[in-house]
Formats: sequence, C-alpha cells, structure tokens
Amino acid sequence: MNRQSTSAYWVLALLSLAVLIPMASLLAVGRLPGFESSDLQFWHSSYIRRVLFFSFWQAFLSTIISLGLALLVARSIAFRGNFLLRNLLLKLFGLPIVVPSIVAVMGVVSVYGAEGWIPLGRSLYGLNGILIAHVFFNLPLAVRLLLPVWQSLPDHYWQLADQLRFTPWQRWVHIEWPAIRESLPGVALLVFMLCLTSFAVVLTLGGGPKSSTLEVAIYQSLRFDFDPTQAVILALLQLSLCLVVAFLGLSLQKLPEVEINISATSYARHTKNLLLHNTVILLAAIFVALPLLAMIIDAIRGPVIEVLGNSKLWLASAYTLMIGLSAAFCSVLAGWLLLRSSSELANRGKVNRAKWIELAGSVVYVLPPLVLGTGYFVLLAPHVDVFDWVFPIVILINSMMGLPFVIKVLSPAMRKNQMRYQNLCCSLALRGWHKFRWVDWPLLRRPMGLAAALVAAMAMGDLGVIALFGSVDTTTLPLMLYQQLGAYRIPQAAVSAVFLLLMCLIVFWLLERGLGGKYHVQD
Repeated sequence: MNRQSTSAYWVLALLSLAVLIPMASLLAVGRLPGFESSDLQFWHSSYIRRVLFFSFWQAFLSTIISLGLALLVARSIAFRGNFLLRNLLLKLFGLPIVVPSIVAVMGVVSVYGAEGWIPLGRSLYGLNGILIAHVFFNLPLAVRLLLPVWQSLPDHYWQLADQLRFTPWQRWVHIEWPAIRESLPGVALLVFMLCLTSFAVVLTLGGGPKSSTLEVAIYQSLRFDFDPTQAVILALLQLSLCLVVAFLGLSLQKLPEVEINISATSYARHTKNLLLHNTVILLAAIFVALPLLAMIIDAIRGPVIEVLGNSKLWLASAYTLMIGLSAAFCSVLAGWLLLRSSSELANRGKVNRAKWIELAGSVVYVLPPLVLGTGYFVLLAPHVDVFDWVFPIVILINSMMGLPFVIKVLSPAMRKNQMRYQNLCCSLALRGWHKFRWVDWPLLRRPMGLAAALVAAMAMGDLGVIALFGSVDTTTLPLMLYQQLGAYRIPQAAVSAVFLLLMCLIVFWLLERGLGGKYHVQD
C-alpha cells in the first residue's frame, strides 16, 4: 500500500479520535460529581419530557409547513418554464444556505417584531417565531431539492397526458406524485434533522423555557445552571435522536442531486394555471426576500457610524474571519486527503472500500455540533480552563462539520480526474507537487473553491459552539449579534447583522471565485 492510499486512514484515525474521545466523556456520566443513578431515568423529569416533546413538535411542524409550501413553489417554477428573473429567483433561494442563522433571525425580527413591517409583537417569540425562521431557511432548500424531480420527468409524459386529456388531478396522481414520493421522505428527514438540531433560531426566538429544545437546554445547563450531569443526559438524548433519524434516512432513497444552475423546461405549454403559478412564485419570493430587505433598510437607518466605530466589532470580525478560514483550510485538506485515497482505490476496482472511506468521513454529519462541544466541555473542564481553548475547539468542530460538504463537492471531480489522467501521470513520472500543480489543481480548483466557501460561511455564522465556549474576550460576530438582541439593542443588532452578512458573502465570493478561478476546464 503506497503513501497516497494510506493518507485516508491517517485522516480517519484523527477524525475518530476527535469524535470518540468527547463521546466517551459523555458516556462516562457516572463519574461526574453529584451524579446519581436516578438521573438516568430522564422520563421522570417533567422538564426533560417537556423539552423532548417541544423539540419533536417544532421540528415536525416546521417540516410539514416547509415541505407543503416547497411542493407548491417547486411545481410552479417547473410549470412556469422560462420567465423573467428566473435565475435571480433561484439565486435568492440559495441565499438562506449561506446566510448565518443569527442574521436570518435578525431579519425575521425586522419584519415581524414589535416595530416591524408586519408586527406580531410578543407572539413572535415562541413557536410562531421558530416556525417562521425555520420555514425561511428550509423552504428554499426544499425547493432546490425537489425542483429537479419535475425536470427528470420526460417531456413525452406530458404529451401523452395531453392526448389522454388528463385533468390536473390525474396528472398529479399518475405522473408527478410517483416521482416525488421517492425523493420526498429523504428531503423530509433532512429538513427534520436541521430543525431538530437548530440552535440559534430557538435560542433567540424561543422566548423562554417553555420553548426550549434539546440543543438550547444543553447550552443552558452548562452556561447558566452549571449542571454538567443534566447537560450530558440531554446531549445523549439528542445524539440518540439524531442517530435514529440518520438511520431512517439511510434506509430511504438518497437525496436527488442539486445543481447550482437548474435549467428550465417546457412544461409551461402543458398548463393553463399560469396566473396561479405566478402568484405562488411571487409570494414565495416576497417571503424569502422580505427579512433580508427589512434588515438592510433597518441597518441603513441605524447607528452605522457608532457600530462601525466600535473596536469590539473589528476584533470580533477578526476572530470570525480566523475561525472561518481556518476551518475551511482544515476541512478541505482533510477532504482532499480522504478523496485522494478513495479515488485511487475506486480506479483500481476497489469500489466498496472507496465508498466506505467517503462514508466514514461523512458520518460526522449525524453528530450535532453542540453535542460534540458538550463532550469537549465535560472532558476538559476538570483539567484546564475550557474558555482558554475556545478557538481550537470551535475550529476543530466546524472543520469536522464541514467535511461532509467537502466530500460531496469534491468527490465527483477527483474521481473523474483520477480515471482520466492517472495513467498519463504514471507514464510521465508526474508525482507529488508537480502532479498537483500541473494536473490536479487546474481541474480541482473550482470545486475546492466552492467547498472552502461553503465551510467558511458555515463556520463564520456558527453560534452554537462559540456560545458554549465564548467569553467577553473571545466574542465573534454571531455571538456579539446575539448579545445585542438579548439586550434589546435592535438598531445596533441590525447594523451588526448586515455587516456579518456582507462579510460572509464577500468571503464566500472571494473563495469561490478567487480560489476557484473564473474559468474552468470544460468536459
């Protein structure tokens, strides 16, 4: 076995240690001070039962609403065909994937808060606000996942339906639904998992203990109640639930592939409800764009000079940028080493071993970041001051959380590169740096740039882990924004939110375009 083949096993060994050691500290709950065996009987605690129920309930409602609306919107976009500003609409629907959660929360407050455009007052804080924010995030994601389903349907299906004079209901039953029902369970489980592990949305818009989820309860147990035993019990519950959801997801068909540019189809000629489709698309666009627009307007009207003149903002920006770029570098490097080995194994016919390497690198996705953070907190607290280790822990956890995205983006390009050029490189004796510079880099820089941009944006917007370990001296922009919202400094929060949003978008664009390059090799 050569050095290139073994690089994946070194990465997997380090990844296993980074995951299993904090998980072992959670399982060693019996060694925590003040622990009693009755603490494991969590079903006797009305507080834990209430938190568990609300976690399920808000995730279930968010999933049902998001998917129901996404089906309508995706169907309208598919049947509307080519229309003005279609590409702009799809880019708008891609924004919530990049926008930090705490920034989206600020946008929701700007629209639906007490002084917002559609004021809900105190009713915003609680289940209502959580559902609005979750639908804002998951509706565009679900649309982009479901839209390719309609595009995969052959055009002669619709021609045959016209010849048979199918009604709209018959078209739905016999053509659309059989294709959608294969992808819908996987999309539903993904959205459910995202809502189940949501932290920033529930922490900010929950409005109190009655609307706490497991993620928020873990944070409160460690930072406010100083009860590590209860935090560990909650973390183990959250981990168990996520593993169950992930197991259900693996038993269903995989999610459809999502392309950045989704081509239009000619379905428009097969429908007469263009007014209805236009109305649905317009309302969806307004719902997604309104929080971002309101937040930008509030920021322009806010104390811009005061916020930008605050030295704490720039220090928090430096910390945020450092975390994002460091996590992106570590995650892309680990993903490249993993995929270099798996693509070589696949090229040699060892496809199953290659798949297992990629799966092992992606399995960390089922571990909620706050659960990993709790494991590190419990592991390190008896020995060191955990708040002095905030940046290494935050970078490590965000790097691991970004690894599945890196594998997803890089894997097809690296396998194609290996199959096409490996024999040529061997005949020319191209190895190491020279092979990477002249063969790998020109072909892989574009997916590497996209992968780095995704991980950096995700890490820069992280609130969960930094809220657990952060302090006054290690405040990042998301944590500063949360503190401003908690202190009801809404004008300052609006300015900080737009500043963070612009920072994430600029870093995303620089990494995707700068690292990825303007041009790429055509197939």
